[in-house]
Amino acid sequence: MSDKIAVLIDSENTSVKYVDVVLKELKQYGDVSVQRMYGDFSRKSMNEWSKKALEYAIVPIHQARYTSTKNASDIMLVIDAMDILFQGSADIFCIVTSDSDFTRLASRLREGGKKVIGMGLSNASKTFITACNEYKFLDKISEEEVDEGDASVDSAITPLSDIKKTINLMLQQAENSEELLNMGTVKSQLQRTYADFDERNYGYSLFRKFIEEETKFVVKTSGSTAYITRKNHDTKKDTTNSVDEFIKNKAKQKTELAALGHELQNEFPNFRYKDLGYSKLSKYIENIAGVKLIYSNKKCTVTLTK
Repeated sequence: MSDKIAVLIDSENTSVKYVDVVLKELKQYGDVSVQRMYGDFSRKSMNEWSKKALEYAIVPIHQARYTSTKNASDIMLVIDAMDILFQGSADIFCIVTSDSDFTRLASRLREGGKKVIGMGLSNASKTFITACNEYKFLDKISEEEVDEGDASVDSAITPLSDIKKTINLMLQQAENSEELLNMGTVKSQLQRTYADFDERNYGYSLFRKFIEEETKFVVKTSGSTAYITRKNHDTKKDTTNSVDEFIKNKAKQKTELAALGHELQNEFPNFRYKDLGYSKLSKYIENIAGVKLIYSNKKCTVTLTK
């Protein structure tokens, strides 16, 4: 049987133009058995929401603003969510908002054994995103080109550099175990690690395309299964030469050893100095002509020899 979904929409914190994509997105998770929207629908600005309520049979929960500082509709949404939780009438909760005030609600629903899917804008509260099992950025997954003003400035989308580091770590673990890294496993792990992860956030409709174009890894197919692996067109010698040149360029800027180590990992994910017989990165660098290490105040700086 399909999971039952309760979708609760903070309509005063969400644009009505996203209702279609919200309900379309939820079809992949199960059947929507409860759909409610919350707000002060006596206001003219909420007229379009009333039309959507009729179109999709969404139950409007009207709450007038009793004061200018308290949002009664938010409180009603929380009360309804807890009622649904205790009634056991939903397996999945979808909270449509970008408001951090619902962080504790998401955590409480998860404590109750329910899956929580958040949906909102890419400038949503990071604390609320983290509290959800998954979080969908409506302005990214919508097929409509939407102008959200300066929302991208404070985007909560996980940086690509973090995604690449996680994939690289998974690949290293698979290589150490002499195993192949399943592409589906990678996506599942990324979604567990980053609640907001979705390849559409970065402009791709296919995860495979995202891997091939946005990371330094490649996808290979064996039968019906796809695996992620490293590029293999460079020889070890060519890679080592490139690494040495990279280190020399960084030495010109007097880069700290720890920072250089992180940059090397991002730039050359398939390079491992231990494979060349060095136990530490510092030992490897000491053997590069024209480069030296300077130790001062418990820090090590990579610089050029004079």
